[in-house]
Amino acid sequence: MKKIIILAALALITSCSGSSSSNNGILSNKPTTVAIKNTNPGIGTITVMGDSLAAGSGATDVAVKPAGCLSQLENTTVTNHAVPGYTSQQILNTLTAAQADAPKLVFVSSGGNDTMIDNKYPGQYPKEKTLQEMNTLFDQLFQDNNQIVVAYLSLNPPVPYATRLPEITQLAQSKGVIVIDGMDGLWTDASKMSDQIHPNNIGYAIMCSRILDAIKPYYP
Repeated sequence: MKKIIILAALALITSCSGSSSSNNGILSNKPTTVAIKNTNPGIGTITVMGDSLAAGSGATDVAVKPAGCLSQLENTTVTNHAVPGYTSQQILNTLTAAQADAPKLVFVSSGGNDTMIDNKYPGQYPKEKTLQEMNTLFDQLFQDNNQIVVAYLSLNPPVPYATRLPEITQLAQSKGVIVIDGMDGLWTDASKMSDQIHPNNIGYAIMCSRILDAIKPYYP
């Protein structure tokens, strides 16, 4: 009888151990999300960095473009360093100018152009290059100013080659960056898009609402 009880106990321990190991494996595969860094830094400059989505390409109403949208938040000024067509490397090159603004909030959109270049010319802009540049960008923004909140426009277009974009989102989450899924549902709704990539005024208005909702708990 004792032998049966001991065997049953061992079986239970083994089962629990296996379950724990399995759970640990699942958890280790999940993206690491940390608390948003430097929340509520106070009113200050808001800076926009990035590509055509950050610049608001496709919209005719300045108020719904990211810079116009963010101006609805309390600020001393809004500066815009976004340039259509910019890659992550080119956006990283605008970092010095952005840091000179001494911003309290930085909004970033990046990675889409890298993806399109690498799709058209395989190997010319590898995923690892994008991730390294975005890692540097996030680190330098936080390193330069411990009173800065950073927000990233997460992208997940319905194309099979855009695998690096969700990885940028995971990277941003691991850095304590506010991640905003501003384009969700817009890509496939022609009534809200000016072309295959950029929203129209209606689409940007939806994005703007999402941007403000995501940022307001952490800024000013």
